[in-house]
Amino acid sequence: MNRKDGHSVTFKRIFTFFAVLAVLEVGGMVSAALWLHHGNGESSVRAAESHIEAEKVRALRAADEGELFAHTAKLIGNSKNQLSVYFWRPDREVEPFIYNARQMSPASMIKLFIMAKAMQDVHDGRLSLAEKLTIRKNDVVGGAGVTTWYNTGEQRTILQLITVMITVSDNTATNMLINRLGMKNINDYLQQYGYYDTVLAHKMMISNGGKKNLSSVRDIGQLLSRLYYRQLVGPQEDEIMLDILRQQRDSECFPAALPDYKIAHKTGEVTGVYADGGILQGKDGDFILVLLSNGREGRGDTIATMQNLAKYYAGTMQE
Repeated sequence: MNRKDGHSVTFKRIFTFFAVLAVLEVGGMVSAALWLHHGNGESSVRAAESHIEAEKVRALRAADEGELFAHTAKLIGNSKNQLSVYFWRPDREVEPFIYNARQMSPASMIKLFIMAKAMQDVHDGRLSLAEKLTIRKNDVVGGAGVTTWYNTGEQRTILQLITVMITVSDNTATNMLINRLGMKNINDYLQQYGYYDTVLAHKMMISNGGKKNLSSVRDIGQLLSRLYYRQLVGPQEDEIMLDILRQQRDSECFPAALPDYKIAHKTGEVTGVYADGGILQGKDGDFILVLLSNGREGRGDTIATMQNLAKYYAGTMQE
């Protein structure tokens, strides 16, 4: 190496040293000297650039999450509800933003997992969407849905039962599917696929000694995220599920807040519980949002808060 080349390399090392030190100092790190000790030349520069970029990403992610947390807490305010949030922008983040991660009553959101289990059985050849089940008198329960006593003796295909279970939250159809799939099999599926916060303890409108159905925004968000990437069951089954979710009849929360978005979602509601969760697609990008509220605040106030949250998260897509 001649003198000129030596000065060039030395200058490059000095320049790179201070560049690395400046970036790492912002992040509260002082490891530039150690980095220079481990290598030199172009490979060291590339390693430094990669390290710097990783630090930038971590810093931006932390700042972004802090802002999301602050705005979420502000919008929820002094609510009497325990409100959980799952928010994920697939094109911008690896990990979702989760606020108040805990098990909660999911109301009819539990039906998402029953649909997924049914479709898994279809994919694995244990069930056919064309299979017909007969509506029996003992199957019919109250609450949400379109299946009534008048339908006793009629038949419905598995696909028809799944569809009304989701689009109109039909409780009778849900219970017929639970009978067909088996409650134990459904719970085994939940554990097998990592939905550890979710438990199906009873059928719809039928108590089980005080045991409660449970889930979390994490589990619901994970299911929807897998569906977004067509990795929940299989390409064909996933498309069927997405099509059913797009037919959701309950439009009080997400669709009312974001009328310009294409939304594939499921809602849930019982006394003291209101939930909405789905895949939202708009001109500024896609995001997955799950809001689950358990508490004593009035229904109207709860829905208004959830609408405001949906609008806020949609607004972050424009940044």
